[in-house]
Amino acid sequence: MRVTRVADSTYLLDCTEDVAFPLSEVAYILDGDPPVMIEPGSTATARQLLVHAAASPVDLRRLAYIIPTHIHVDHGGGAGYLAQHLPDAKILLHPRGARHLADPAKLAAATRGVFGDDFEERFGPILPVAEARMRVAGDNEVIHLGHRDLTVMFTPGHASHHVAIGDSLTGGVFPGEALGYIATAMPDFPLPAAVTPFDLRLYLESIDRLATMAPEVLFYSHSGVRSRPQALIRGIRENSIALGRVVEQAMGEGLDPGRIWGRLADYVRRNGGGEIPAEFAMGLSAYMAYFSARS
Repeated sequence: MRVTRVADSTYLLDCTEDVAFPLSEVAYILDGDPPVMIEPGSTATARQLLVHAAASPVDLRRLAYIIPTHIHVDHGGGAGYLAQHLPDAKILLHPRGARHLADPAKLAAATRGVFGDDFEERFGPILPVAEARMRVAGDNEVIHLGHRDLTVMFTPGHASHHVAIGDSLTGGVFPGEALGYIATAMPDFPLPAAVTPFDLRLYLESIDRLATMAPEVLFYSHSGVRSRPQALIRGIRENSIALGRVVEQAMGEGLDPGRIWGRLADYVRRNGGGEIPAEFAMGLSAYMAYFSARS
């Protein structure tokens, strides 16, 4: 596990490359009174966090909260595993996320539909979280951690159970996937994190909401720490709209997914200077499902 101090009393823990995409699963430790973890990752990653616990900047047994930005397997799938091994920590969740982690059968079925029947071999199982171990967050709720406060903001679009976290100490925001992700080959071209069921309208509203926070730094869950927040927020908004227009127009012309992909690749090449990453195929499917539902 690689541990990096990325801001005042804020540490990035990089355990492993994501098992599905060429993106890291990144956890953050916020050293406060008490300390918290944001983004436990999958169960496979959570196991590594405990295996390498001695390298953590704080004793993980002191964690008061573990906060997934949402419960997709690569962000919150390991919450139940950590709850079993860190009995003093509460799992802080969006109300919709709490319901699904209490009984993760539907979540596991949806994950199986996306990643295949063998997803547990790659990500580890999604274990339930007992109701007594959860804290259900409210929109705009403030969590006091001594010298820093965290503000929980509901940010749907990528998922209905998505939250982002503002941090008073660093002036930063932990956006989860509400502000997209940044492929390694395109560091200045954020891509929308679209997965079915994706809601473009809500996604744009969430982007606008985070923009009003005027963050000084962005602590991405897959892409690490970025110091040009306003440019990236403008970029993800513009790209989310533009890629949607490409897909909607192509669907209106009756093009098949292969030809729509070609148009997306052309747009990215012209505007981002790189090749659209293969993992965005999931994004294309999500955009197509979104526009099909609206037609």
